[in-house]
Amino acid sequence: MRALFITSPGLSHILPTVPLAQALRALGHEVRYATGGDIRAVAEAGLCAVDVSPGVNYAKLFVPDDTDVTDPMHSEGLGEGFFAEMFARVSAVAVDGALRTARSWRPDLVVHTPTQGAGPLTAAALQLPCVELPLGPADSEPGLGALIRRAMSKDYERHGVTGEPTGSVRLTTTPPSVEALLPEDRRSPGAWPMRYVPYNGGAVLPDWLPPAAGRRRIAVTLGSIDALSGGIAKLAPLFSEVADVDAEFVLTLGGGDLALLGELPANVRVVEWIPLGALLETCDAIIHHGGSGTLLTALAAGVPQCVIPHGSYQDTNRDVLTGLGIGFDAEAGSLGAEQCRRLLDDAGLREAALRVRQEMSEMPPPAETAAKLVALAG
Repeated sequence: MRALFITSPGLSHILPTVPLAQALRALGHEVRYATGGDIRAVAEAGLCAVDVSPGVNYAKLFVPDDTDVTDPMHSEGLGEGFFAEMFARVSAVAVDGALRTARSWRPDLVVHTPTQGAGPLTAAALQLPCVELPLGPADSEPGLGALIRRAMSKDYERHGVTGEPTGSVRLTTTPPSVEALLPEDRRSPGAWPMRYVPYNGGAVLPDWLPPAAGRRRIAVTLGSIDALSGGIAKLAPLFSEVADVDAEFVLTLGGGDLALLGELPANVRVVEWIPLGALLETCDAIIHHGGSGTLLTALAAGVPQCVIPHGSYQDTNRDVLTGLGIGFDAEAGSLGAEQCRRLLDDAGLREAALRVRQEMSEMPPPAETAAKLVALAG
């Protein structure tokens, strides 16, 4: 069986699909990606990819020169129609390349991320089964695909595609306790559950990773996007207060400018990047931006969380976190030693986090889902 993965271009969209792709490979099936942007992440995972949008400046697609919205992913009140149009633009540049790849490679099914409209179009054009793999609670709205298709009507007309894929399946890595907290329109009844397996790339792990005996540790990250363009500066108030906290802090820069944080105390360790799953195995808590991949990786690790959300999907993830009782949110300017000590010492937060970790561990692993997809492809 051949599975073609057609994903949106960012790391936060590509990386969560890798465990399922690797599970299919482990069962002896063939996998190929048709994507763009951060495509190197596919190759680094040992998988093959076709760049379907070489030379495309995705930043200009997300934020065109003629728009008044400079930061759509963190703006309030834009509405579903705005995001459907935005992701339709990003998807449209991948359509021709995805179709060429599919017609030459001849897959048996298509797996796509929710905001990549080229996936359903390709599956419909070749009359293949189509599998949607959401990235987390914040992008779980089942109706988003229909809105993106409507916004891509010209692409469907251009390729003469009028029908639907031969079958459509929606997966979910959202555990039931999280699903129950989502608004009704974001729930996915009938979706196939699949355990979230953290994948943040591979690495040769540093010798400092195991913490000193008895030393507690808090991870701090703004993910793969928020630290850029000066966003890392929001962490300066936090690090100005942590010198007296009895714990080590590990900050992953993610491309952020360290100079914006000023002089850091001795108990703060800075790394450009390290696989978050491996880091959290050694941590007692995490402070982060509220991204879906970071949220789910921390849930799988069973650690308390503090989020400093910046609107939009991050607010949805914050609501899940606080509703589960495994963490809390804070304003960047007021985040300091008090919140850090709460993360380390609040037994209720830790107990709730461990309950969710156990719940996630009981969901079917990607290997079981892969076997079901083989049956779906016939």
